[in-house]
Amino acid sequence: MCTTRHDWDTCYAHGRRWRPLSTFERTLFTEKFRAPVDGRALDVGCGTGGLAAYISTLGYRVDAVDRSDHALAEASVQHGAAARWLLLDIENGDPAPLHAEGYDLITLRFVHPFLTNRARTMRALARRLRTGGALVVITPRADATPEEQRGIAFDEEELTRLRTDWSTTERHDAEGLAFVILRDPRPDRSAAPPEGVPPRIGHSDAVGDRRDPLPARLHRFGLRKRYYDQVESGRKTIEVRVRTPEKAAVGVGDVIVFGEEPVGRELDVIVQRITAYASFEELLDAENPARIDPDATPRERLVSLRRIYPPEKEALGVLAFAFDHRPGRPGRPLPMTAAECVRTVPAHTVYGCLYVRDEQDRPVQLRSVYGDRLWQFPGGNTDAGEDPLRTARREAYEETGLDLAAGQPRLLLTHYLSPGPHWPLGKIGFVFDGGRLTPAQLRRVRLDPAEHDLCAVHDLTHWRQLMGPVPFARLDAVERAREGQGPAYLVTDL
Repeated sequence: MCTTRHDWDTCYAHGRRWRPLSTFERTLFTEKFRAPVDGRALDVGCGTGGLAAYISTLGYRVDAVDRSDHALAEASVQHGAAARWLLLDIENGDPAPLHAEGYDLITLRFVHPFLTNRARTMRALARRLRTGGALVVITPRADATPEEQRGIAFDEEELTRLRTDWSTTERHDAEGLAFVILRDPRPDRSAAPPEGVPPRIGHSDAVGDRRDPLPARLHRFGLRKRYYDQVESGRKTIEVRVRTPEKAAVGVGDVIVFGEEPVGRELDVIVQRITAYASFEELLDAENPARIDPDATPRERLVSLRRIYPPEKEALGVLAFAFDHRPGRPGRPLPMTAAECVRTVPAHTVYGCLYVRDEQDRPVQLRSVYGDRLWQFPGGNTDAGEDPLRTARREAYEETGLDLAAGQPRLLLTHYLSPGPHWPLGKIGFVFDGGRLTPAQLRRVRLDPAEHDLCAVHDLTHWRQLMGPVPFARLDAVERAREGQGPAYLVTDL
């Protein structure tokens, strides 16, 4: 069984691959995991990227992590920008590249049996789930796996244990695999605090678990301006202290309030991890020093710590407090309700459309039957609760009869149209790359006569003559953006 990064690189280099994503799996993900607005997904142990790429077609922005350079290189070639391909050991690596605000969907396909500390890793992943999110484990079943491969499969006892720490679970079996869907992690009471830190009765060690009825304890740490500025800018995420009784009382999940001395500015963070060391040298060897003081050299870090703490203090033991940037204290009350706030904000309309071309990259546009009979991209105004890309796909189908822009098309232009005499509201538009249409697709275009009466393909010179300078500005900006030469933002007057 592969255990090290070298093992996995060797396996992939020699052609080892997991079975491709099945029709059952695709159907399950499509039916169970429609992407919410700003949906984010994390695929752990992504391999060559098949699952991550498919999840991206459901509307998620995907982070795909693996410990094999070889697998990630192949995933990038096969699937391009379908995901952020991140080299990361999910058990022991620095999680800094992961999305700080968490994920709506986390997947482990053929990964869980290879984890060396399954419980700890699952707790860490559970903490990264957004409210209402799901963690999905896909693993071979022992009863459907040949004897010589049982090491990569789960039996019924293991599958049952997998579900014990979750309030809502669901299981589907197909094709020799178990698909376990986990939601609503229960508060984690099993994680032991570092040596010398008293247990916190009745409090969850799961960072940020808001179902815990007891509030996190609050501790105040003074910081010099240099270090306060580093924390404030997000660059410093580990604070080092000696193990006095006061600091030993801090627990995972507690709130640290950093105060800048002597100014009095404050910011609060949540303790994510506490690790004890015998000396500053041991700590600096084990931790990522850039998270402690990103502006110092290794020697300067050690000298600075020993300037602050004399030998008798260091002899007490050293603690590394790792923290994330979720707020630990409640925010100030809003000055008005959401309904009241909405009434003070100027209203706008939003549209989404697709920029499509023929095989010679000549733009394709539709002629409106209304008003000034303008030439338009397939698209239209968003419906209530609809994001602009879904609008663009829906409207394109209604206006042409073609299903366009599968996957996650590139956003070419954000367009703001100022209010004017023809339209009293500002208008915000999103133009996505709808790709090229084949001659067969162009022949299949079926216009809705209630909206358009002509579909035409011309080069830019001809379009400029047909459209006039003001309407042509958007087409010109989109084409230049597609070629990487123009702006991604355009303002025009209605």
